[in-house]
Amino acid sequence: MINSKTKQLRTVVSEYRKRSTTLALLLFTMDLLMYSSAVVGVILFENVALKILCSVLAGFNISALFIIGHDAAHNALTNNKILNQVIARIVFLPSLHNYGLWLTEHNRIHHQATNIKGMDSWSPLSKEEYDSLPAWKKRLERFYRTIPGICFYYMIERWWKNKFFPFDNIKGKYNSVKWDFLLVSLYLVSYLSLLTYIGQVSAYSSSIQLILLGFVLPFLIWNFMMGFTVYQHHTHETIAWNKTRKDREKLGGQEDFTMHVKYPHWYNLVSHNIMAHTAHHVDPGIPAYHLDKAQDKLSEYLGDDIKVIRFSFSGFIKTLAKCKLYDYDKRNWLDFDGKPTSTSVKLVEQAAFSDAA
Repeated sequence: MINSKTKQLRTVVSEYRKRSTTLALLLFTMDLLMYSSAVVGVILFENVALKILCSVLAGFNISALFIIGHDAAHNALTNNKILNQVIARIVFLPSLHNYGLWLTEHNRIHHQATNIKGMDSWSPLSKEEYDSLPAWKKRLERFYRTIPGICFYYMIERWWKNKFFPFDNIKGKYNSVKWDFLLVSLYLVSYLSLLTYIGQVSAYSSSIQLILLGFVLPFLIWNFMMGFTVYQHHTHETIAWNKTRKDREKLGGQEDFTMHVKYPHWYNLVSHNIMAHTAHHVDPGIPAYHLDKAQDKLSEYLGDDIKVIRFSFSGFIKTLAKCKLYDYDKRNWLDFDGKPTSTSVKLVEQAAFSDAA
């Protein structure tokens, strides 16, 4: 369901839906080469510091590849649907994501249930829900909402539970999920086997070292980057969470629950404009390479009605400290002791907009 407000905003940015297969293939090839080069550096460099540097770069390159896959999974990357499906499956391999499950969890659920309790990433607990948890789960919830915990939140709560193995409790699955799981599994076994073999025949690298630096560290960095990015997209002391879709619709469309976090231009280039997220939620069909322009157009059109902040580390820490639990009735954030840390988000009159399929 897309409400009239979002439909209206889509017309504002409709010119940016145009896709370029040539540009898309260039970005895909460049990111794939950068990731492959980083892995080769881990294998070939004898100096441990250089190996670690390449390992870190490989983690960041996995993130860049994933953004390409994210676009392709929305059928927004190239002009060819089959090519988009192929590219998405390829670039999802280093992050070990099941393409079929991603379509369900991201395209069908996240974009339809943005900031709805229990249905979206970083969905906060109420004070009553937190108090009812056993002690170990309370400690885990506290850990998740820390800087190192961001990595493990995404890896455990999102990737493992929803985007890797086709557990029976995942509903609305695409028919390809089991084949996609097989594809990811074959890649994982083949990649780890290759690193193990090279470590055995290498004069200055062990199998354990190559697995740690060629797979484990990049995978952890990727999970942190993903958790860090998604957190900023939809968690802020000024952004509301909702019990139900009906509650959310009283406040607005997807774009009203999405933060545009301004980063330096160089970061937007290497991250394929992923932080221009309001435009993406208004129209997932806009390619990443046009999102910056679409975001600027929305900002000009909406003025003060668009949610936007400039990234700073201190600001991020402040948000992390404030956004622990949530009062879904009063619509404000709480700390783990139940003390309010933000003002209530006021209901916005949406009578001018009627829902449409």
